[in-house]
Parts: sequence; C-alpha cells; structure tokens
Amino acid sequence: MKVMFVYPGFENIGIEYLSAMLLDCGVETRLAFDPQLFRDPFFKCGFLSGLFNSERILLKQIEDFQPQLIAFSVVSANYLWALDLAKKIKASLPVHITMGGIHPSSVPDKVILQECVDSVIVGEGEYAFLELVQSLASGKIDYSIPNVWLKKEKQIISNPVRPLIADLDSLPFPDKELYYREIPGYHHGYTLITRRGCLNRCSYCHHSVLDRVYSKEPKRIRLRSVDNVMEELRAAKQKYRFKLLRINDDLFTYHTPWLREFVACYRKEINVPFYCFGSPSTIDEETISLLKQGGCYQLCMGVQSVNPDVRQRIFQRMTTNEQIIKAIEVCRSYRLRIVVDNIIGYPGETTGDLIEMAEFYGQHRPDRICIFWLKYYPGTSIVDIAEKQDVLNAQKIRELEECPCENANTLVDPGLAKEKKRFHLLFVLYHFLSLRIFRWCVRHRLYRFLPMINPACIEYPYMMFSRERLDIPRRRYYRKYFYYLPKTFYANIKKRFTIR
Repeated sequence: MKVMFVYPGFENIGIEYLSAMLLDCGVETRLAFDPQLFRDPFFKCGFLSGLFNSERILLKQIEDFQPQLIAFSVVSANYLWALDLAKKIKASLPVHITMGGIHPSSVPDKVILQECVDSVIVGEGEYAFLELVQSLASGKIDYSIPNVWLKKEKQIISNPVRPLIADLDSLPFPDKELYYREIPGYHHGYTLITRRGCLNRCSYCHHSVLDRVYSKEPKRIRLRSVDNVMEELRAAKQKYRFKLLRINDDLFTYHTPWLREFVACYRKEINVPFYCFGSPSTIDEETISLLKQGGCYQLCMGVQSVNPDVRQRIFQRMTTNEQIIKAIEVCRSYRLRIVVDNIIGYPGETTGDLIEMAEFYGQHRPDRICIFWLKYYPGTSIVDIAEKQDVLNAQKIRELEECPCENANTLVDPGLAKEKKRFHLLFVLYHFLSLRIFRWCVRHRLYRFLPMINPACIEYPYMMFSRERLDIPRRRYYRKYFYYLPKTFYANIKKRFTIR
C-alpha cells in the first residue's frame, strides 16, 4: 500500500504523525510538497508565482509514485488550492482522495460534497486514518470507521468521533524524514509538540472548533510524559544534530511541575536553544526562570488586545492587564526575549482602541510587537460573535465554509482600513524607534501622516536581519527558496520550450 501526503508551504507535524503510524504498519509513504514560491503569506507576486509554479512537479511526483491513497491536510487558507489540485489528480489517476485538518473538521458536510473528495477525516486522525488505509488495502471499504465521513453510492456516511487519544506516549515519534527528504537543510532545526489541547478558549482559534467536535470530552488537554519527550529529542539530536528547537505547543508554559522536570533533563542532555509559546495567565517568575535555565531565548505571548473588555468579550481571553504587564516585566528582568501577538480588524474596533494599544506598549515595552489582522475561520466562536454584530451575514458565512479566500476573509470597513494600516505600520516602526520617540509620535498623533504602504515592505526585511533570522521558520523559509527556485524554474522552462 502506498500513501502520498500533499501539503503546501511549511512543515506539518500532524502529517508526520500520520506517516509514522503508517510506517509502523508497513505502509509506504511519501510527501508531495508545494513550496508556493512568491504566493505564501509573507511574499506574494503574481508574475513570479506563475513563473515558479510547482504544480507540474507535484503532479509528476504523484504519477511516478502511483499511490493508492492521497491525503490532503487542509486549513481554510489552502482549501481552494487543495480542491484545484485534487481535481487535476482525479482527472489522471483512479486514486482515493481524503481530506483532513481543521477546515474539513469544521465543515465536513461541505467538503465531502466535492466530487474530487472521497472521504473526510474529522478531529484527531491518527487511528482513523490508519483504519481507512487498512480498509482500502483490504479491497473492501469499511464504512463504519469513527471520525471518517465517506460516500457510499449517492449516500453520505457520517460516523461519530472516537474519544481523544488519552495516552500521547502511545503514539510513535513523528516521521521527520517525510519532510527532510524533500527539503535539504530542514534538519538543522527541530520542531516538537509536548501536549495537545489548550487551557484557553479563544474565539478566533481552531480549538474553539475542536471544542465543538469533542464537546462531550471532559479532558482535552493531554501531556506527553517528560521521559517520552526526552526519548524523541535524544534520538533526534543523535540523528540530525539540530542546532535549534521550536516547541510548537499552544501553551508550553502550562503545568509548572512538568516544566520543572523537563528543564532539568533538557539542560543536562540536549542543551540546545529553544523558543516556545505562552499566555500571560500562565507566566510568573518561576516559569520564566525555568525557561531561562533550560535555554529558552524567546517566548511568544498572545495578548491580542490591551483593552480588557475587548479581550474578554470579543476574543474570550480571560487574562488581565496586570498579568500582561507582569509577564513582560519578568521576561525583561531575566533578559528573555519577549514577543507579543496582537489582533486588529475585529468587530467594533475603534481608533481609541489602537491608540490605547500604542500607549500601552509605549509604557511597557516588549522586544517585538506582532500585528495580525483578524481572520474569520468557519466553525470558530468569533464567527458567531461577528454574526450577532452584523459584521457577517448568512451568505458570507457560507462563503467562509465553501470557498474561503487565502486570507480567510479578513473583513475591515473600507473607511477604517487606511487608518488601521497606518497603525500597523506604526507598530512595525516601533522596532526602529527609541521608546521616547515612539511615545512622542503617539502623543502627537503623527501616525496620521504615515504613508499608505504595505507594512510587510519594512517588516520582512527587518526580520531578515534581526535576531529572529535565527528562528527555525525563518531559516527554513530561506532554504525553501534557495532549493526550489532553480528546480521549479528549470522544470517550467523545460516544459515551455520542449521541442516535440
């Protein structure tokens, strides 16, 4: 049995876990990776994206491998891309195509109706996907597999979800070779997850979708044992000799006793710089002290809004400004680089909210401010909030579910868009200005005179030469371009000028 995964842009740990499950059962796996040159979230150029399109390479890889099953892991931003490629695959190969991931999990009833989709996997996919593959390999499809939606003649079979995987230690370690074979140099940095689930219930996050899928599950946060995590890291360090570690947990700072045990082992046996993610509500002096002892050099903390009412009513984040201030101060006292995430473009946002944010960070200075525009993903709680405030209507919600655009339908009133973009640019310039000058600019409302340019024009060159150039995603981003630019250019030129 041969299974091919298809994914664009970046490493996907979920796919690596699925591949590991299949390999343990003797199934051959491969990855068709679309680098999406010049059409990723960071750099878009229509002309160049056409010149360096990888579609021909992907289709040839799939044709040469001759899989019996093709699996797409799908988020809303790549859903239309996945459908387009799946249609082209179906036109040339009689292969079973399944889609899993957060978008199919949120609207399985919409995805399964697509002619190019044979099955959909809802929620955690390891055991469901394994059983689907084994069912196809046997030559007789089992239509009762939990978590799997299937087509049987003209009928849709929607099976309920099985319980969440309680013992994460029972899973095999992710198959990193799936990606490392495709992109040389990826092994210099290692990505890891130590837990599943999240303590927070943020309205914009995929966890609000999973909360609905697993509404009857009493315990959604599950931790791997420290011994299990260390076993994976020891094997990975010996095999790949990685120089950096990225811990991809949504909330690594949750559960201090676990962190104490992990840091003691990690510092002794691995001792590689790492960065992680946390929340103000789970950060205190002991947590930061432990992270610093373990070798953490950067902590990314979700703030989203400095307005307590907005933070709780719109984003459903139950933290206080006092916790945010304390988290920033303790990180700075331990000289741990602190990055804060903030969201703009939310329902009811005013100029006053943006000024309040600028004044807050003018007083309590993190090392970096990241600005994200709110995106409405189907099935998340923020969609319900926006609908109640008449920001979204039934037709727009249907578009989110059936044909989301690449930015997942970021909606901002045109009259306010220019002002918000100027504030976005102001927060990018924050990294170049002294605190005194930044405060002066805010106090005198000088942001009104900023040019209407894309903040990315400044933000991304800054990140290329700042300390963040050391981060794993940044390094991999550059390696992806260096590796695939000549490869895709040659393939497209050869195809265009082939003499028949």
